[in-house]
Amino acid sequence: MATKDSIDLKDSGDRPQTYSSPAILERRRRILEETRKVIAEQGIAALSMNEIGQRAGVAKRTLYNAFQTRERMIASAIQEYFDEYVSRIDYASAPGTLRYNLERMISVVQRNRKIRNYIRAIMALYFSSDVDHDIWTAMHSPAVEHNRTWIAALEKKKQLQPWVDVDGLVEDLVRFEYATINDWAQGRIPDDAVIVRLVGSYLTCVLGALKGAARKEVESLIVALSQQGIDALPMRKRTKG
Repeated sequence: MATKDSIDLKDSGDRPQTYSSPAILERRRRILEETRKVIAEQGIAALSMNEIGQRAGVAKRTLYNAFQTRERMIASAIQEYFDEYVSRIDYASAPGTLRYNLERMISVVQRNRKIRNYIRAIMALYFSSDVDHDIWTAMHSPAVEHNRTWIAALEKKKQLQPWVDVDGLVEDLVRFEYATINDWAQGRIPDDAVIVRLVGSYLTCVLGALKGAARKEVESLIVALSQQGIDALPMRKRTKG
């Protein structure tokens, strides 16, 4: 389900058409897979509807009927790839908890290591000044949703400082998370250091917004991280499938 910040790329009307039959679903999968491959191989600037049509074995008109624009096709490829991966994480922690959110972050970083070129391309686009709105939202909204679930749960428990604005804090956490991932993708943070660096900095950043049990939990994890390194973290289980 789309969050208030996400784009529903399967809506009717002025949105791309809804898919139903197995053959059309398979065609959609093929189109989006080839789109992601081109992003990883050539970057987004070089991506053309003609090339995607040829690689996916469909007519260019079919691409426009399905997605309406090149930008919506790219946004669908990015958002659905992320959503599909995250849905297969076998979480050990309960939703709406710090550890659940950390499992998601750690799992995504582990996945990112295998697709560095793709991540470098989409992060460069995310921080670009002229990125298409639909593409930016497709990258931004999934992380917003997961961070907001945890922060909103803390607000309910009255474990946020009185000056904290939930939406503002969530947006800042996502920007920080993506900036760190971008630095890794650009080679500024080594592979073997990125998880500890991301989680440690993320926890330090959020600490000032917390109070009560939530603050104690984060402080304890920061100390453990400094002493034990990656062994202190709630590493994810294997994804399903």
